[in-house]
Amino acid sequence: MDNKILSRIKEIKENNGNFQTIKKIIGEERLRNFVNSIYPKFSITEIETITGISDSTLQHWFNKLKIPTIRNHIITKSFPSNVNSKIIVSKDGITYNSATIRITPELAYVIGFALGDGSIQRYRVEVFNKDKNLRKVLFSHLKSYGHISEEERENGLWRLRLSNGRIANLIKHNNEIRTDTLDYIFNNDELARQFIAAFWDAEGTVRQQGNYCHIYLYNSNSFLLDRICNFLKSKNIKFSILNGKSRNEPYFLNNRQIFPRKLVQRISIPKISHPDWINEIGFYMNHTKKKKVVKELIKT
Repeated sequence: MDNKILSRIKEIKENNGNFQTIKKIIGEERLRNFVNSIYPKFSITEIETITGISDSTLQHWFNKLKIPTIRNHIITKSFPSNVNSKIIVSKDGITYNSATIRITPELAYVIGFALGDGSIQRYRVEVFNKDKNLRKVLFSHLKSYGHISEEERENGLWRLRLSNGRIANLIKHNNEIRTDTLDYIFNNDELARQFIAAFWDAEGTVRQQGNYCHIYLYNSNSFLLDRICNFLKSKNIKFSILNGKSRNEPYFLNNRQIFPRKLVQRISIPKISHPDWINEIGFYMNHTKKKKVVKELIKT
């Protein structure tokens, strides 16, 4: 993707420029080449997110630039692998986008964090938190996979949105966690460490209280916790599990009060296993406060 052209398009649109203005300033051939470079690599929905241009306006652009829209409907399926590859096939007006995605330690971290403090939609991956260092780390890990939009609220909560249907599909399909992706990650210790460290950055606690450090991991997804517990067992890290009530307070959504009912489980690491936990997981964490406590534990 030519980010310079993308920035120029957005700049012209912000100044109320229409398609004719954009075509005149950028040039019809350059504009056509730009659209062809991102379509069907990205779906219409993804391009809408990337450019800020509505799907109906995009259809108008395609007509004017004489770009066929037979590839409008894309079915994406990604597979975990040690190499990147892609094949796009169009049939009966539907495009099938099949890809293998190389699972790097950085991507394993992103997947772990997104399943904790994140949201997976069909064409995009969102991660959010308030820790500034996590924002830098996650942005660095995500930037090679496509366009990232950013926002930050007054309370300090930031959100990064990656427009990439292949990465989203690698994490979830039909709103269900991809077990084959987790199998791939947990069959490799290096990837598993990054995944769990990210999940602990999002959902865990590493807190010093007096002379004792509390190392907890909270979540309601027993499937994910089972995977993590099996890793802990394989490394002879002792732990206990406590089943408790939901730690979430009631909240409002669309002016309606929601009472969380999911049962949250807590994994606790005893002091005797703190050194092993640090070596396998804590060392790879990036949350500012949690990382600081881990460094203090290493000293002692």
